[in-house]
Amino acid sequence: MNIPVERRRDRDSGEYFEMVGALKFEDGFLRKKVSIKSISTQNVKPSLDELEKFGRVGDDVNEDVARLSTLSRKKGHFMKGDAVVVVKGDLKDIRGCVEKVEDSIVHIRPTRSDLPKTLAFSEKDLCKYFNPGDHVKVVFGVQEGVTGMVVKVEGHVLTILSDTSKEHIRVFADHVVESSEVTTGLTRIGDYELHDLVLLDNLSFGVIVRVESEAFQVLKGVPDKPEVLLVKLREIKYKIDRRTSAKDSKNNTVSTKDIVRVIEGPCKGKQGPVEHIHKGICFIHDRHHLEHSGFICAKAQSCVLVGGSVVNSSRMGVDTADPRLGAFRSPARILQSPGGLPPRGPYMNSGGRFGGGGRGGRGHDALVSRCIKIKSGPYKGYRGRVKEVNGALVRVELDSLMKIVTGE
Repeated sequence: MNIPVERRRDRDSGEYFEMVGALKFEDGFLRKKVSIKSISTQNVKPSLDELEKFGRVGDDVNEDVARLSTLSRKKGHFMKGDAVVVVKGDLKDIRGCVEKVEDSIVHIRPTRSDLPKTLAFSEKDLCKYFNPGDHVKVVFGVQEGVTGMVVKVEGHVLTILSDTSKEHIRVFADHVVESSEVTTGLTRIGDYELHDLVLLDNLSFGVIVRVESEAFQVLKGVPDKPEVLLVKLREIKYKIDRRTSAKDSKNNTVSTKDIVRVIEGPCKGKQGPVEHIHKGICFIHDRHHLEHSGFICAKAQSCVLVGGSVVNSSRMGVDTADPRLGAFRSPARILQSPGGLPPRGPYMNSGGRFGGGGRGGRGHDALVSRCIKIKSGPYKGYRGRVKEVNGALVRVELDSLMKIVTGE
């Protein structure tokens, strides 16, 4: 923006600042002196992010977290059965279970056997306690309403795996309650819904990975670095719903719903079904990927089709190695050589060269372990590997379902 920035030392404090004219900046924040009368210090409830952002090296952040997490408490915060931990006094870090609550005094049953059966504390001396695996609901703060499972406990801060976005969020322990409720969240605004592929105003494209009250989070089709934009409804031009295909790194044709594995790039090693393909970019849903609703973005050329040929099938001699492979050819190949379809009935079971019971069954060896695509029937379109041939029946291990089926 052609704004001159100069790094200078302040005469009074001796600190260094980035100077823009007379304005002093530090770590992106404007440092400014103001009158104490012009600011309010009452009922300030900083978020966890703010506390960590403004914390100084050497500060006892856990102590601040324990103190600040209590500021937002409402009447009836503690209830019988709540798991709590003492945060102040001689019995600090003692855990227990709430027995009863009288005004601001909470009676707990400590877990330690060397202590009295019940102890009384001021509610300010206690904080709720949760264990990994507990299912909770956020009842205060910017994440209010979110439900999920506790996956990590750090002092008085919980890391929760959200039920809706499948992302990790960090909240104060005092901002959540144990709950079996599972929020579904918004899935649609106007003509657009979760997991749609959309074209944006700037002609970039991406998949909707989260629907908020007035906007969408869109994972852009940039394979080198995951990039999520917050997009308003008016910034979307239209939904991209045309079906396309692309070639993987081994020249196999990849279509939607095919299972692919990423073999290079930042998402290397991830695997899942292709939900969308646009301009050679695949949007893959990996249920083990916890961010962006499980979606990852990769070039088709950086992927390999699970169960696909190692090299192009025409170079492997698929058309000539075994006449029975005609049953698994793509429709285009069948139209080009209709005479290549295998005859049915006695030919397949005659015990001859390609028969099921003849001694010269070398055709079995040619077909077993081959990667094929099923042309018709209930498993039409599925890819897999031939495990066994028995006459007219072929047993195929399907890549996507991880099970073995039998068909003609």
